[in-house]
Amino acid sequence: MYYFRKWWLGLLFVLGVGMIVLHYGYRLITLVLSIVFKFSQLDINLYNSINNRIYQFSNNGYESLLIIFILIIPVLVIWFILNVTSGQFKRDFLSDRLTKSLTRYVPTENVKLISAEEKRANWWIRKGRIVKRHGKLMLKIPCGNNAAIIEIIRKRCDGYVNQWLAQNYPNSNWSPLEIKHGLFITWLYVREK
Repeated sequence: MYYFRKWWLGLLFVLGVGMIVLHYGYRLITLVLSIVFKFSQLDINLYNSINNRIYQFSNNGYESLLIIFILIIPVLVIWFILNVTSGQFKRDFLSDRLTKSLTRYVPTENVKLISAEEKRANWWIRKGRIVKRHGKLMLKIPCGNNAAIIEIIRKRCDGYVNQWLAQNYPNSNWSPLEIKHGLFITWLYVREK
């Protein structure tokens, strides 16, 4: 859950903003329309017809978003409980700390190819995650298929990652860094022995 926080927080933000816009936007639009119709001396029946349509759209949209919001909250609570009980929440939190320590600052005024590769390496490193597969812990970091980026990430991880994992998971022994090439993406793995 912690790993996907940008997605579900973004979804909740969009739903909240949508509900606010539909709820208070209707009032603003009716206020503006009443002023326009009053000063333009247009037909009041047309105003009532437009006002009813806007009210129905606003009310139906607000209720739909409210239902979606109410359905998402229990899913998020259940997801949180499952993550906490399985230990994945803690692993995601530690993964975030590890990936932040592996990212490097790249000055924006430097527009060389090396700078672009370093930025891309930072982007891939942020996707790294500690997971539990078949009862064993595993750190996996995607690298794309660019050999220079793979080498940058491998150099950053070499030695440091095993030390960090041994320090944060003292009861586990970790194998050396492995590189697995796939069809479209290359992965760096550090597995628990």
